[in-house]
Formats: sequence, C-alpha cells, structure tokens
Amino acid sequence: MSFSVIALLKAIILPPTINILLVISGLLLFKKYKKYSQLLIYVGVLSLVLFFSPSFSHLLIKSLERYPPLEPPVVVKNEQAIVVLSAGSHPYALEFGKAIDGAAVLERNHYAAFLHKQTGLPILVSGGYVGSSELSEASVMVDTLTNSFNVSVAWQETNSKNTAENASYSAAILKENGIKEIYLVTHAWHMLRAVMMFEQSGIEVTPAPTVFTSNMTNSSWVYYFPDASALFNVRMALHEYIGIVWYKLRY
Repeated sequence: MSFSVIALLKAIILPPTINILLVISGLLLFKKYKKYSQLLIYVGVLSLVLFFSPSFSHLLIKSLERYPPLEPPVVVKNEQAIVVLSAGSHPYALEFGKAIDGAAVLERNHYAAFLHKQTGLPILVSGGYVGSSELSEASVMVDTLTNSFNVSVAWQETNSKNTAENASYSAAILKENGIKEIYLVTHAWHMLRAVMMFEQSGIEVTPAPTVFTSNMTNSSWVYYFPDASALFNVRMALHEYIGIVWYKLRY
C-alpha cells in the first residue's frame, strides 16, 4: 500500500476520527435501527471520554514499555553498533533555513549521542524519504548528530518508510559490515515492535529505550481530569498495538 493510503487508514481507525464516525453512524441509523444506533453513539462518546483520561492513557502506554532503561555507565558486552530509528522531520524550518528533526527523533538522537559517548560504538541512522520530502529522514538525523551533538555517523539507511523496513534495510547494512548485535535506540513505547522486527531480520538486539512516557505522571487531582495529551498518548499506544498485530500477520 502507498504511504498516502496507509496514512488515510490510520486517520480513520484511530481516535478521535473513529469515535466521530461511530457517533455519525449512530445518528444516521437512528430512525430505522434505534437500538443499534444508540449503541454506536454510546460507544463512540464513552470511549472518547475514556481516551481523554490521563490515568487510562498512562496504563495503556505503560503496557507497551516492557524494556527497562539501560543503567549508566553503559558497559558494552557483545554489542557492535548503535542503531537509531527515525520518527519524522520538518521538511523546512524557517528559523533554521533547512530541514530539522521532529521532536521525537530529536529525543532519540539525544540518547544515541549519549550512548555513543558512553560506549564509543559506531552509529547507524535509519529513515527514508517520507511523503513529499526531498531529504531522507536519515540525512536530517546525520546533520543533527554531527552539528548539534558533535557525534559522527558511520552509516545511513535511507530507503525505509516504516519500522519493518527500518529493520530489514538496516540489517542488510549491518551484516555487510560484520555486525550481528546492536543497541537499538527508539522510544520506550515503540521498542516492542522495533525489537520484534530487528530480531526477525537476524540481528541480536539490546534494547536502549528512551523517554519513558509511563513515568511522566502527575499525582495531583488534575491528573484525573480530561486532557488533550492523554488522547495523543492513547492514539500513539493504539497505533503501536495495531502495528504489532499487523506486522505479525504480514511479516
């Protein structure tokens, strides 16, 4: 499937669009199928309320973050390289006059630079040309690591458009260079799917997760009130679970 088709499907099946569609479907069916229409409306509205709950989003994200953080100082065992996965870039930032990393990939690069300085291992960045961008996400990551973190990058993988391709194309480069075991850097909530695909591609993985969303909690009463960031986290978590199921079926 093309990138645009996949993006459209994601927009439809993930909240809040799916909730809106359920409510609209219920309203359209109200005259002929009152019982079923009410069910659709209730499910659409109540699930949306739940998705706005910080406590619910915390539990959902926590269920994905199954790999613990590495304890510094990081001691190399059999790992031979560090692989960092892309997470989106801004094609052109006016204030910089060039393409820059998105917030998520900047967080990953930050940790990859830290890990590199702890271990001295070479870095591979992985990310292709997404959408209409003229630059690969990997090339933008290289610019950030080199000029902002003063860290050199050994290899770029520039063909991937998703996590499965991150793994397969990166594995090919790694194997060409005699590398069989890596530190894999990505967000804690994304690590489960990423490890699954890299191991399937024949690479031994030491997970190096960063940004543990499940630790970003608030013990005050505000934590139990609806919040837009909770909806974002639920959407992100559901995207991961759907991705895991889809990858198991497809790959």
